[in-house]
This record gives sequence, structure tokens and C-alpha cells, in this order.
Amino acid sequence: RASASVEKVSGVVVEDDKDIPQSLWDLIRPFAMRHRVLLILAILLNALPGFAISFQTLVPRYLVDDIIKPDSISTAERLSRLFVLMGIYLGAALLLRMGAWYASFKIFTNVRERVVLELRQRFFRHINGLCLRFYGRHSSGELFTYVMGSPVTEICMYYHNIVINVPNAVTTFLISCIWVFFWDWTLTLVLVFLIALSVLEMRSGSSRLRRLFEDYQRAETKIIGCVADIFRGNRDVKTHAIEDRVSGAFVKSIDQLRSKAYRRDMESHKVNMRPEAIGYMCFVLLCCFGTWRYLTGHLTIGQLVAFLSAFGALQNPLNLLFTVGTMHGQARASFNRLVEVLATSSSTPDPAPNVRVAVPDRADIILRNVSFGYNPAALVLRDINLTIPFGQRVAFVGPSGSGKSTLAKLILRLYDPDEGSVALGSVNLRRCRGAEIRQRFGVVPQDPYFFATTIRENLLLMNPKATSAQLRNVCELANAWEFIAHLAEGLDAPVGEAGARMSGGQRQRLAIARALLHDPRYVIFDEATSSLDNLSEQLVKEALARILRERTAIFIAHRLSTIQNCDRILVLNGGQIVQDGTFAELSILPGLFRRLVENDRFNGEERYQEETIAAAHG
Repeated sequence: RASASVEKVSGVVVEDDKDIPQSLWDLIRPFAMRHRVLLILAILLNALPGFAISFQTLVPRYLVDDIIKPDSISTAERLSRLFVLMGIYLGAALLLRMGAWYASFKIFTNVRERVVLELRQRFFRHINGLCLRFYGRHSSGELFTYVMGSPVTEICMYYHNIVINVPNAVTTFLISCIWVFFWDWTLTLVLVFLIALSVLEMRSGSSRLRRLFEDYQRAETKIIGCVADIFRGNRDVKTHAIEDRVSGAFVKSIDQLRSKAYRRDMESHKVNMRPEAIGYMCFVLLCCFGTWRYLTGHLTIGQLVAFLSAFGALQNPLNLLFTVGTMHGQARASFNRLVEVLATSSSTPDPAPNVRVAVPDRADIILRNVSFGYNPAALVLRDINLTIPFGQRVAFVGPSGSGKSTLAKLILRLYDPDEGSVALGSVNLRRCRGAEIRQRFGVVPQDPYFFATTIRENLLLMNPKATSAQLRNVCELANAWEFIAHLAEGLDAPVGEAGARMSGGQRQRLAIARALLHDPRYVIFDEATSSLDNLSEQLVKEALARILRERTAIFIAHRLSTIQNCDRILVLNGGQIVQDGTFAELSILPGLFRRLVENDRFNGEERYQEETIAAAHG
């Protein structure tokens, strides 16, 4: 099993905190050891019903041979023996079989749900800590199934059956076999031999079922991702009137799932029928052989009846054991899926604690010889050398696909460069925790995401200790309080899924307020004012002029109004910085920036462009 270790990546020692399990037991072992006392108690309590079941199974022998058949005892003696036997029977049923089983079930169910919680927390932490490359390869629906779907549930239910069903099944089987062995060892050996054949068949069937369940789970995961995409895009579905087409695609997908579910269940049923058929043949053989032993004087009539009853009783524990074997195939398929995720490492690993460095509070942003590509064969940025002094306001401009947003992602350490380094002051960002870096930044994306809760809760994500006064202050600064004040619930108004109850402009203003709430040293605006009307934009710009003092601000922009007051403009094209200067300098010099302005590439603000360029030339 892989254990926690440290390794060297790009010259920086990083911590590999994964403990990748190699088997189902490796996955559960840490939790089993943590709750071992309760688990041992649950197993012991669950073994007790096996004694009761065995006794209840063999009661017919004593009822026939000791109470019904004897002619030499009186009616009173017969009734007395009957009452004693039935009293023992009820005591075994109520105390051992029902009471002990209930206590075992209660204890283990409590442990099981704790383990499910801890497993889900582990997978959520691992998935949540992975890089954006991982999220680009997996849909949100697929990731949801890893955390909340069938894989974790099936593994836990497999162990649930082991603890709840196996102990009493084993004790029932062993005690019954030992008991009847003393009556007729020959018949007992025949019985055990035939049961062993059934168990071997069970093991071979389990491997076939595992492949079917793996195939089904892969299809299920893919379809869940498709359905999640449909629900997330329901607004566009309705806007483009493609409900029928989407519905048809959905029906086709679930029909494929239906087909796989049918094949899986039918194959499971066929596998389950084999031991059942063997059981029937065993019973026929037992009846014939038992009758012969009775006729030859080796068995009493009560022992024969009890022997046949014991065989029937052994079918249930055998079926339970077979069910556990079948569930092992399902659990193993789920385990394989989960291990694939656990084995995935982040492309931006955090450094080991002993070499970790704190993020500088007020430092220059420095990129040295940076090259990067989402696909190593196609670089998005090439040999970028850039220094942004602390407190400077910088705009990244350029055609679509020129690398503006990618450059910002490298500064946030959402990705690490393929070549070169990104640093804050003298500190290479690879030596800092990614989360700590991003906590120093306030980010306003072009399409901000909001969780399906209230405005207040969405804001408090950035600073849980913020007061209502602080919330109102940042909302006023971002010109968001204007619409919040008109809501009946105010800050406690729900925003809907992904902020669906707010307009685009409202979402963007609220995103600005959220980014400012934790008082970041560095701020990145990705078209932060693109959805605002002219008045709102002007108010936000005035607020930013106050807020951004003694902060580094990076604007990814296409609007002249956004970048005109920046200290510096960097023009990107083809993954390289082709121009670097102030607005006034670049609007005069021949080059890409001036062509972007002249060709109306800044959202068609023609009159504003003319006035601004004229002022720059003046």
C-alpha cells in the first residue's frame, strides 16, 4: 500500500499525503481500527443468534423423541416436558435471537453511518483538493456519484452484511453441523461436501458479476453527468426550444442504462439460481440417504426429522454467505472506481510542511521565463517575463485565446507553469500552499457562481466573521446594495441555483462585493463590469478607485472604460506579451492595441473611444 511520503517536483519538495488502498480491507482498515471495540461487540452479539437458531432448528428431535413418541410417561410429565422445551425455545428466540441481534444491529448501524460520513469526507477533501486539470476531465455528475452515490454505499453495505449476517450464519452452520455429526457422521459429511460445492460455485459467480457491475456503474456515471448538465443548462434548453431533442437524448441514454440493468440483474439471478438448485438436489439426496439410515436403525424418527429440518435451516445461512459473495463483486467494482480517483494526484501539489513558506503580504508579482499549455503539445503561453510591482493596476488585453485568463490562473496557482516560475517577491509560488495563495486574492470572474442559498451566506464564504454592517459596506461599494435593499428579505434573500434569481449585472456586482469582503492584497477582475449599465459601472469604478489603494489590481478586459485608468496595459497575442505601456502610450504607437481600438474590438463604444483617443493624443 502506498503511504504518505514526500517527493521532489520541479525542484520543490512536496507532500504526497495519499494513502492509496490496494484492497477493500485497506480502504476500511483505518475506520475499523478506530471503532474496533464497538465492531467486536457487534460481531460477538451477532454470533449469539446462531446458537438460538441451531437450537430452534433441532427442537423437533426432542419434541418427537422425548415428548410425543414415548409411551411410558404420563400426560402430566408430557405436558411438563413440553412447557420446559417451549420455555427454552421462547427464551432463545426473544433473548438470543431477537435481543442480541437488535443490539448488534443498533451498534453496527451507528458505526456504519460514521464510517460512511468519514469516507465521504475523505473523498470530498481529495476531490476538492485536486487541480483544475482533473475537473476538466470529469463531469460534476460523475464526481457527485463518487462522494454521494452508489460506490461508497455499496462498499459499506458489503461490510454491513459481513458484520450483521456472517457471524450468526457461521455459528448457525457450525453448531448445526456439529450437532447432527454426533447423530450420524456419515450423513453429515455428505451434507458438508455438497455445501462446499455450492460455495465454490458462489465464488466463480462473484467474479462474473463484478465485471457486469463495473460496466453498469460506468454507464450510470456517464448518464448522471449528462442529466446534471441538462438540469444546469435548463435555461438555454428552454431559450432555444430544444426540449424535445434533449428529452430524446435523455430517453436514449436511460434506455441504454435499462438494457445494462436488465442484463446485470438477469445474470445475477442466474448465478443465484445455481446454489439454489444444488440445495434442492442435496435435499433429495438427504431424504433418500436419511430414510435408508433410519430403516437400518442408525437414526431415530426424531433425529431424522431434526436432520431434515437442520438441512433446511442451513440453506438460509448459506444463502446469506452467498449474498455476501455476490456483494463482494459489487463492492470490488465500486472500490476500483474510487481508487482511480484516490490515485489521481494534483498537478499543483502543496509543498511539504517542513519546506513550506508563508505567502508574502505585500510583494511584486514576478513571472520568469513562463511557458504553459493545457495540452503539453499546444502551448498557450510562451516565455513570459513580467514583473507587476505591488500596488500597480494592470490590464491584460488581447484577442480571444491570447492567454489573458490563463496568465491570471498561473498567478493564482490554479496551474503551475510547464517551464519557468511564478513568484510573489522572492518566494516561488510552488513553495506555498495553493489555498493560502488564493486567500490573498480577491477574484471577480466573468461569470461568477453562487451557491443555492442566501445572499448573506454567499458573501460570508469569504469571511465567516463579517458583521451585517461589513456586508452592507462592501455591497454599497460594489453598487449591489441598491437592489438588495429593495428585496423583502434583504441579505437573507435566496439567490437560486447558481444565482438564477438575479440578473447578470446583479450577480457581477455581488461578486465584486464578495471579493472585497476578506480585504485581499491582490485583486483580479475578469470583465468585472461587463454586465453593468453605464451608471452602475461608473459607481463601481469610483468605488474601486478608493478600494484599490495599496492593492495590486489585475483587469482582464475588453472595454476601454475598464482599462483607461490602469497604470499599465499588457497586450497579449499568441501567448506572448507583444506590448507593454500606459493607455496613452499604446493608443499612439502602431501595434495591436491601437488596431483593437480602431477596429472596434472593445464592445462598440465608438464615441467613447474617439473621445478617449483624442484625449490621449492631446
